[in-house]
Amino acid sequence: MRIGIFETTHFEVAYTLIRLFNHPDNQLTVFCYVPAAEQLKYLLKDEQQRFNWVIRPEAMSKAHFVRVIRNEIDSAGIEMLLLDSVEDNFIHYARMVRLLPGVRTILTLHDINNYFEYHNNGSLRRFVRNYGKKRLVRAVHEFTVLSSTLEDALCSKLPAGKIVRNIPGAIFDETQYRQPGAIEDEIHIVVPGTVDEKRRNYDAVFNLLDSCHQQNIKVKITLLGGISNLYGSRVLGRAKAYRALHNNLYWYESEIVEQPEFDRVMQESHFIFSPTVVETVIFDDVQEKYGITKSSGNVGDMIRFARPAIVPKDLRLSPEFSACVMRYEHINEIPDQLAQIRDDPSKYIMLKEAAYVCSLQFRAEVFYTRYPDLFTKAGS
Repeated sequence: MRIGIFETTHFEVAYTLIRLFNHPDNQLTVFCYVPAAEQLKYLLKDEQQRFNWVIRPEAMSKAHFVRVIRNEIDSAGIEMLLLDSVEDNFIHYARMVRLLPGVRTILTLHDINNYFEYHNNGSLRRFVRNYGKKRLVRAVHEFTVLSSTLEDALCSKLPAGKIVRNIPGAIFDETQYRQPGAIEDEIHIVVPGTVDEKRRNYDAVFNLLDSCHQQNIKVKITLLGGISNLYGSRVLGRAKAYRALHNNLYWYESEIVEQPEFDRVMQESHFIFSPTVVETVIFDDVQEKYGITKSSGNVGDMIRFARPAIVPKDLRLSPEFSACVMRYEHINEIPDQLAQIRDDPSKYIMLKEAAYVCSLQFRAEVFYTRYPDLFTKAGS
């Protein structure tokens, strides 16, 4: 089967799709932007040579790239198109889908409400974006979400007859798994993802550091994400002020943490800390709720690296994660749990084993069995 995979920013999701569809009988074409291509090629290593790459040059407009995609689909005879991370030029993508009736198109929705709630602000740009979203949803018959907890929200908004599947943002590869080390001196906690106030509450990170210091609990926290906006700069300033007094907080001052470094730090970690802003606004003044209408990329990190996590009490996760997360309503609840782990190593052993068992439920084979119609040429 000839398959096209389109990606703009969520390269980790594209990597998952590539892994799932990378079979000898399939021919894959990857449509993406330069930053995503660089990260993907690192992850794929020598396998990247098996795929056809169509990468948007920096000087090319995003709208023109849609036309390039359509032309390549026609010339290569692509039969299935997986559209991930469509965040702009909705009208152009909708038109492309309508002009390719013989191509099976599947759209991943990262922010469900954004496609169904339209908040006009009086600008022509917002009007066109909203109109384009309506046209795109109407044109596509099959959809995927990144967590089973999002399926109900999307199904409730779509007309009867449209198909929704859950394909997570990561799959687990046992051959790449590195077991976390024993907790001997300090507990290493990572906060993965771009430093962004719309996604994560970094006040919680500093509060956790202060609480652990007061209770003499040795932790090391790494902010494992790039800094690219004013909020990130403020967090950076706060981190430097903290570091002037303590030596257990680490960060990166670049806009992107390169994938080799990201993987190295994740593999050295004991816990993922996801201080999620559960109710948030990402695009076009539309409110989303993590775990209900939007999935966190940290869930993919939990799957891929099989690490237990620290998450807010009201963040909804699928049942597979129930035994490998520590939940909090107030961040000062976490140091007590960390102290118990420090004093009784068997508690962490149980958590890391539960995280491994959880990740086993997200192997590629699980999804081949669950959705045979998606991975065969006949389809549905």
